[in-house]
Amino acid sequence: MRVLLLGRVMRRERYNVVIAHEDRTHLGLAKKKVWEQEKILVNDRVWFYQVSDTEVSVERTAGRKNYFLRPPVANLDLLVYLHSFKNPQCDVRYLDLTLGLGKLQDIPILLLFHKADLVQKEDVDPWVDLYTKLGYEVMVTSVHYDLTVLKERLRGKTVLFSGPTGVGKSSLVKALWKEAPVRVGDISRTGRGKHTTSWVELLPFEDTYVVDAPGFSLLEMPPMNPWDIQRMFPEIEAMAKNCFFSDCLHLKEPHCAVKEAVEKGLIAESRYNSYLYYLKKQEEAKKR
Repeated sequence: MRVLLLGRVMRRERYNVVIAHEDRTHLGLAKKKVWEQEKILVNDRVWFYQVSDTEVSVERTAGRKNYFLRPPVANLDLLVYLHSFKNPQCDVRYLDLTLGLGKLQDIPILLLFHKADLVQKEDVDPWVDLYTKLGYEVMVTSVHYDLTVLKERLRGKTVLFSGPTGVGKSSLVKALWKEAPVRVGDISRTGRGKHTTSWVELLPFEDTYVVDAPGFSLLEMPPMNPWDIQRMFPEIEAMAKNCFFSDCLHLKEPHCAVKEAVEKGLIAESRYNSYLYYLKKQEEAKKR
């Protein structure tokens, strides 16, 4: 009789995974049917049985509280997004996309306005104020600042760092944990479109697990309908209840409460522009 054990997926590479169970790791193999139905992801809890001393057969996953397919990771405790205003000057639309995708997956998000030592405080404060009022957790950081509070916030968590190439994910991880390899989350040398990496893994640093996904710098937007896009922006979703038309997309419809709120400054124009951008992007994707 086969005895099923519960393990944790520490690494995924093509159709192979590395499973941690107690104090050992095993090469996990899964049948094509299991891959297609379960889509085994890094940090999944999986049921498996022993095939040999070093190999196990993965039977099924044990349920998820959240997940992303690109990068393929599940059960995150925290999504940390880095945004900088200089070197590089990041596009706020990617920030809003990450916040929105995290909201749809019910993943707590920590927004870091990073490389803050390169800009003036008065340039950062309005953005801190905007996103704090929207209910997001925000910190202003730099590798040259004291990171004690940030490190304590990450303690005991499984964390995915996200942000544009060059924003400083690797250097921040290295500043938090001196033993961290420089490559963590850094794809600037490989390039997103070259597919030079096909693996994702969990790296333990003290009592924090960091998702190492060198082939992915930003979360990818899956196909979604306009109402899901609206849900990514809680202030727009809340104001939409006051629109005259129940199916209002807040484009050119008359008596649109969302557009009126933007004009009055009740909804930030940058947030509304991000909403329009991703609405248009999904429409263009449908026509391809």
